[in-house]
Amino acid sequence: MSEKPKKWNDYAALLISVVSILISGVGLMYQWQQSERYSDNTHQVLVNSAKLATYDVDLMNYKVSNMPVGSMDYAQLDLQLDSLKQNLETIKSIDPTTLPKFDAINYQVYRQDLNTVITMMESYVSDMRYDKSKPVNESETLHLDMGTRTNFQQGSTASKEVLQRDKDLLHKGENLYNRTYKEAIKEMGAD
Repeated sequence: MSEKPKKWNDYAALLISVVSILISGVGLMYQWQQSERYSDNTHQVLVNSAKLATYDVDLMNYKVSNMPVGSMDYAQLDLQLDSLKQNLETIKSIDPTTLPKFDAINYQVYRQDLNTVITMMESYVSDMRYDKSKPVNESETLHLDMGTRTNFQQGSTASKEVLQRDKDLLHKGENLYNRTYKEAIKEMGAD
């Protein structure tokens, strides 16, 4: 009789081990799926961010190109600058340490590019101010003439090209660093 209970104990131990392995496997699968989902969601957030930023740059350019002289104040462009900054804050809320290596570099490059676009657009808006030595006043009228409009248009075109390039490369699933910065480093001879 002592033989039978021992057999049942062995079966019970084996059964518990199999169930434990199954539970661990399900847990690992769930973690992997969550990681993939986070990566996919992050990728989509970057693409959406580029689309929204492109819209803001386009809208600013439209306003500058079409407003009559003397009728545009700082606040009209500051709306889009704020929208670009909020867009960047959304991007900053992503935790890059949880992303796979490939997505992490794309995140970092895109974040840097969006920050550069914001800095450029702020600079072009600032260039239209009559007196840059004074603090910004939302109601101050901006200087709009052919020169400032052309300058702004060139800056917004350059900004839009950066955003469009990033959006296209992200859409294709390509590495932003390899396609932009790595090539630039080679051209500068700074390998």
